[in-house]
Amino acid sequence: MDLRILRYFLAVADEGGITRAASRLRVSQPALSTQLAALEDELGQKLFERGARGIALTEKGMALKQRAGDLVDLAARIEAEMKSGGSSGLAGTVSIGAGETPAFRFVAGAARKLRAANPELRFSVSSGNGEDIVAHLREGTFDLGVLVGPGRYEGFNYLTLPYAHHWGLAVGKDSPLAAKTRISPKDAVGIPLVCSRQTMLKEFLAGWFGRPFGRLDVAANYNLIYNAAVMVEAGLGAAVCINGMIPQEFAGRVVFRPFAPALVSDVYLAWRKNAALSPAASALVEAVRNGM
Repeated sequence: MDLRILRYFLAVADEGGITRAASRLRVSQPALSTQLAALEDELGQKLFERGARGIALTEKGMALKQRAGDLVDLAARIEAEMKSGGSSGLAGTVSIGAGETPAFRFVAGAARKLRAANPELRFSVSSGNGEDIVAHLREGTFDLGVLVGPGRYEGFNYLTLPYAHHWGLAVGKDSPLAAKTRISPKDAVGIPLVCSRQTMLKEFLAGWFGRPFGRLDVAANYNLIYNAAVMVEAGLGAAVCINGMIPQEFAGRVVFRPFAPALVSDVYLAWRKNAALSPAASALVEAVRNGM
């Protein structure tokens, strides 16, 4: 597939119509329509549903939009990396996937210092859960990832950050569990849970609860804490999460209570083994290491 055609496809997907996309791309509408039809023929899939109000992506079109965006971003990063490293210093973009954790401040602080000496340097940060970040790291669409345990994934180098998280439950202020200072496995029996969808966490929790994860009453799954807090506030269940992550917006209405015995996870900066980092990404790793 031609990257230029993928950029055309993304423009149409973003604009929701041929006319606006053609204007943005500065190409004629017939030429753009022809290119899109050729892309659909090449892939053997219908990518758009065309209607009176414009066009909408099909299921296959939505899948391509994600992949095409990754490919176009990766191509831009490769081009920037090839042009960097001259006398002007580091340049290009370092792409970082980050879990929700205050430990990200170590990366942010290092990035600030690095960019002060290299004004052509940029950072692209995407939030997500561990499994999503790891998938992007394996594909090469993220250079670095900030991961919260439990455990470590195979095939990566790790730099442990000087921060640890305690696991517990986020509960509504009117829950009987809110009156406790710590929550034991016995306290949590029969409580509907709102859990992260990460596979590794399921095994971690099963060990603490002392029963298979499938026997827990999981009412809902989440990948980022904000919506989990909304579900807790609505009374759907208690959210399994790490300390310090409940948004301030929920202060007084959703409270965190740590597990006892304690369940603790470290935080890591990760990157692929056997894959050379760009000079800029390597410099950021060293800046984080030296700033800890």
